[in-house]
Amino acid sequence: MASENPTLAAANESTGLEPLNAEPTSPQPPKQDPYGDAIPASLTSLPPGFEPFVFPLDLGSRTKSNQTVSALPSANAFEDLVKAKIRPPGPARAEEVEVKAWEAEMGAEYADIVNKVRNAVEGGQVKVYKVSTGLGKGEYYVAGLNLDGERILGVRVTGLDG
Repeated sequence: MASENPTLAAANESTGLEPLNAEPTSPQPPKQDPYGDAIPASLTSLPPGFEPFVFPLDLGSRTKSNQTVSALPSANAFEDLVKAKIRPPGPARAEEVEVKAWEAEMGAEYADIVNKVRNAVEGGQVKVYKVSTGLGKGEYYVAGLNLDGERILGVRVTGLDG
């Protein structure tokens, strides 16, 4: 003998209202954020060993008068960003590297990467950070500030010994 649960029966009754999580009637395109995590087209076709990255600055919760970001972060602040956004927990130490010296030491391919990042950000301000991850390993981050998109974007150079 099946017993009827009145609470379940009431929950299953139609209210005539559309459910909040109704299935879309047609396929929906992904939401396109004009900035967000989108990588600029100029940074999408890179040679092997070069990966684009985006670090949102999370300025949306601040009021306009409190937005004081006008320059790329210090090495310590960039280290914190790398730990929070890319690297798993573990040792990582960041230091700033002089852009011109890095370009001269690394060669034309790396200077081209710096120019691509410079062209992708407002004002062309670019910094190079060396992030050491222990055991002689390291990565370089060529980073620029995109205030309109409230983000730091650039290219991570992997596969180099620190």
